[in-house]
Amino acid sequence: MPNYINPAVILHSLDFAESDKLVTFFTRDFGKLKGVAKGAKRSRKRFGSGLEPLTYCTISFFEKESAQLVRLDHCAIVESYSHIHDDVLKVGYASYLGELIREMVAEREANRELFKLLTTFLSLINEPFFREEFIRIFELRLLALAGYQPELSRCVICRKAVNGNREHQFSERKGGLICFECFKGSREYPTLSGGTIKMLQRAQTIELTKVKRLFFSPQACEESRKVLPHFIESRIEKPLKSLRFIEHLGESKGVKYTNKCLK
Repeated sequence: MPNYINPAVILHSLDFAESDKLVTFFTRDFGKLKGVAKGAKRSRKRFGSGLEPLTYCTISFFEKESAQLVRLDHCAIVESYSHIHDDVLKVGYASYLGELIREMVAEREANRELFKLLTTFLSLINEPFFREEFIRIFELRLLALAGYQPELSRCVICRKAVNGNREHQFSERKGGLICFECFKGSREYPTLSGGTIKMLQRAQTIELTKVKRLFFSPQACEESRKVLPHFIESRIEKPLKSLRFIEHLGESKGVKYTNKCLK
């Protein structure tokens, strides 16, 4: 039985049997895996708190040829993102990222770029000056890597290039923008202003090291919030529990998701 050691982010952890845990984790070199951590509820030495969801760790595991689940041997925490757990809204956003990976990524498909995306944005959420637009950027980049990238440069009907000075509508079913001439004044779909479209186009290509330089206006935050999460749900064809939690939290505080967009 070969033994592997790889960086990983814990996506989900569930008590299993008397002393074990059933763990879903996303590795840098092996993709998303599910495994059993034998004795994890008893062994602080082998696992400690490293199997808590949204923990970045180095994980050791092995597998049998006939088994669907790998066997976790031990793990060591690289980053626990402790500041996320100090803010219930940050917990919601981080959980949303984890749920997106669980639902949109197939098992055992290695994707180093996606692993880098996840760890980068968990680090951003962990920072004091986190902004909601980081989540929109993550959504766009994940959609591209998962093969669901929305069309933001041309009208999905007439194929004309987007006019950055005019508003467009966004169709979940058609997968992108519909220009003014094609929607002919109809309000069937959510509307995106020219400024919001430009910002989303920039978000699709900006280097991850420069993400903090990108500032969404309040209008761009609101318009993109109405489009991207629900576009994702339409593609995976199921509701996202963490998204409902964020929406409920925003309503209870009298804000839409967060008051940390640029004013």
